[in-house]
Amino acid sequence: MLLKPDIDINRRNFIKLSLVLAGALLLNKITGVLSLASKIAPDTYAVSAPARRALPAGTKEYKNARYGFSLLHPSGLSVGTFDEGGGASTITFQNPEKAEGFQIFIVPYGEPQAGLPAQAGEKRFRQDVPSGVRKSLRKIAVGGTRGDAFYSESATLGATREVWFVRGGFLYELTTLKSLDRWLGTIVKTWKFV
Repeated sequence: MLLKPDIDINRRNFIKLSLVLAGALLLNKITGVLSLASKIAPDTYAVSAPARRALPAGTKEYKNARYGFSLLHPSGLSVGTFDEGGGASTITFQNPEKAEGFQIFIVPYGEPQAGLPAQAGEKRFRQDVPSGVRKSLRKIAVGGTRGDAFYSESATLGATREVWFVRGGFLYELTTLKSLDRWLGTIVKTWKFV
């Protein structure tokens, strides 16, 4: 049974909209936006098991003890965390000056994992993506967990790239602008569950 937390959809849309507006304003003024994608290594393997992984230049490690994961991100991104209630959270990573950003929405998910896409049922997909747009669906792995990536449409953001997966009783929804697809992909490759 799906536990439906009391999540203010308008607040989630406001967070998404603030990311887009800041990015869109600067994107129009900045030509040739430089991506830090080449500075982020997909995975770092250690000979022994150190408590911390080596950080490539220009990156920071984000760790989330509540949900048990870490990822590397460009050091210029500021991180914000919003408690949505009912065990759900939204985590934003953004740099308005470079028009870069993404968010992670995490919500308890107790439905059976049948009924893909994104290991989430159609009902949950329609709830979180009212447009119902899901294009170019492809299977991916995030920290060793199977998930789906697809393009979508948002009334507030326009064209988006979504990455969804289910792990440990939670549904993870990563969202960025479609134009930042490859950039987000380099960050997703650094995701580790701890």
